[in-house]
Amino acid sequence: MLKTKLELYLSPVATWFATFTFLLAFSCSYAQQPPPPSGAYDGSPYLGQVRNTYLYSGIWERSNLSKRDRSMITVAVNQALYATNELRLHMGRALDNGITQTELSEIIAHVLWYSGFPTGVNAARVAAEVFAERNLPAIPPEASPRQTHKESEFEFPDAFPQTPYLRDLLNQVVYAETWKRTELSPRDRSMITVAVGTALYASSEVRYHVGRALDNGVTQDEISEIITHVTFYSGFPTGVNASRIAAAVFSGRGLPLPAGRFPGAPYLEELIDGLVLGETWTRDQLSLRDRSLATIAVTLAGYQSDQLRAHLSRGLDNGVTTQEISELIAHVTLYSGFPTGVNASKLFVEILQKRGMPLPK
Repeated sequence: MLKTKLELYLSPVATWFATFTFLLAFSCSYAQQPPPPSGAYDGSPYLGQVRNTYLYSGIWERSNLSKRDRSMITVAVNQALYATNELRLHMGRALDNGITQTELSEIIAHVLWYSGFPTGVNAARVAAEVFAERNLPAIPPEASPRQTHKESEFEFPDAFPQTPYLRDLLNQVVYAETWKRTELSPRDRSMITVAVGTALYASSEVRYHVGRALDNGVTQDEISEIITHVTFYSGFPTGVNASRIAAAVFSGRGLPLPAGRFPGAPYLEELIDGLVLGETWTRDQLSLRDRSLATIAVTLAGYQSDQLRAHLSRGLDNGVTTQEISELIAHVTLYSGFPTGVNASKLFVEILQKRGMPLPK
């Protein structure tokens, strides 16, 4: 049927209006992004593009988690990773997104049990600077002093029999005391702990705390989104690992799993196929061989066995020789420690034997 003159006129108008609406929505989203620290991306402009397009216009705008929850887990992860500059930025953003001073203080105290006292000391120093810059009280209001709880019924009475003091710390301080403090809800504490476990590639902690999070009211979709969000702050291997563990926990509880490679965090598949493999790996500023070398080095240093195994194979496919990989393992070990190098060496032997290739000289 032929279009009327009115329809012919309205068609470009409707197209223009739809385009305008999209650009307006995008510009509003972009305008809400926190400005990066001056010069932060001068050394890697593409990294700045990823930040603006995928992280702040993408991940931070997804409705699966509130801005408050995203700020809470981002502060926790950057504390755990000792990422001081990012921590300072996100402490300020957390205050803007509704996290109180008292909650921020409590996040620091909670996270140190999972990432170590040095991360807590560093985060406390950064928080003091952020509070001072905003003319906030040095001591957060409503923060309660320590109250000891030596309860007779331990949550984990049989834990660590070889190290009784560690068992007592776990039961009397971490769970009977810290987890019971009211400055953060059990839901908040579970979200924080899943996020930190994901970032640290702490598989056992992720497994336990994904289950505990479900018990504390965190939904399956929220756990999946936590893993996806944290991936941008601790790297895709950590997200892939946590997704695999979360999927097993969900399945064990009879929860429905979506189809795809990463049912524990389904959006990871789109990000990995699009941003990582489809976009970054195809950029011509580095060859596939060079990208394989870099990825092997990073996953080796992070003791990320699953991803290391995959990228050792990918490196061979991309033209890296066995002798070069052997040398790379030795080189990186001096910067990441012998346990990481021994792990990589064992994995590499398994791959070469499976392929029927000779071992390096």
